[in-house]
Amino acid sequence: MSNYTVAITDSSKNFDTKVESAVLGSDVNLKVISTRDPIEIGAQAKDSDALLVWRTPIPKETINQMEKCRVIVRIGIGFDIVDIEAARARGIPVCNVPDYGTNDVADHALALMLNLRRGIHAFSDAVHKGNDGWDYKIAGDLTRLTDQTLGIIGFGRIGTAVAIRAKAFGMKVAFYDPYCPPGQEKAIGVERKNSIEELLENSDVVSIHTPLTNETRNFVNRSFFSSIKHGAILINTARGGIVDIDALEIAMREGIISAAGLDVWPTEPPSPVTSLMQAWRDNEEWIKGRLIATPHSAFYNMESHTEMRSKAAQNVRDVLNGHSPKNCVNF
Repeated sequence: MSNYTVAITDSSKNFDTKVESAVLGSDVNLKVISTRDPIEIGAQAKDSDALLVWRTPIPKETINQMEKCRVIVRIGIGFDIVDIEAARARGIPVCNVPDYGTNDVADHALALMLNLRRGIHAFSDAVHKGNDGWDYKIAGDLTRLTDQTLGIIGFGRIGTAVAIRAKAFGMKVAFYDPYCPPGQEKAIGVERKNSIEELLENSDVVSIHTPLTNETRNFVNRSFFSSIKHGAILINTARGGIVDIDALEIAMREGIISAAGLDVWPTEPPSPVTSLMQAWRDNEEWIKGRLIATPHSAFYNMESHTEMRSKAAQNVRDVLNGHSPKNCVNF
């Protein structure tokens, strides 16, 4: 007989819970909730001892119905979809899994940068169309990556991993992060900038690695682009809401930045489709070879996917066993 009930949000009734079940144990009844309606989620999870969250928003209306919940664990890094203040008001810790995809997201950020800076996608498309595309100049005026400056916004786990990789390519690395402890830059040999403006005006590539908070929402806006080095590349593998997509389109149309690599969007998938996305899909001349979009996949490979799920489930199991939650973000 099950001693505990753990609810898990998901958009598919056919979701395979083998990873979670193996970690949680036979005394846990795992309830898959397929609806995205916040009131219905709360009703179905009312008697659950814990909640595992994929990408379904968990607002106050859901949390207030959960009478027995001892912990909410986001299966992933970002926790902006959970109303952490509402959870704190009810004494429910909210946790995430901050370390499962550090290397994977860093690899993806570098892949986007290399693809754009080396014109890989443009070259491949041209050659795919026929021998008329066999031209080393077809991707435009490429510049040498060595000795260029990578500016990193947010110097936590992933930002640091990106820095280490960029240095291996001979890049100079600088970062802006007012919350990063003093001396971190000395530990791996990079430069700290004391203002975002100082970072932007000196960076050939800017890569974003911050959480989505009230402070960072639409942080990349018209003012941001007014400070950026002309011809820079923007990379975002963090959260879509950090970038004002309309401001990005203007910056690209005006030639302020040369290209952008985006793994995340404010709404995923983009709906309604932004004019930037539509121009890219229509292959309009001005955007050819200048945008790469991936479907929030920077974190993903088979190993990281399993690690993320097992660590989230283990945190729930630990709490059910009477231990303190790990990686709590609201207490």
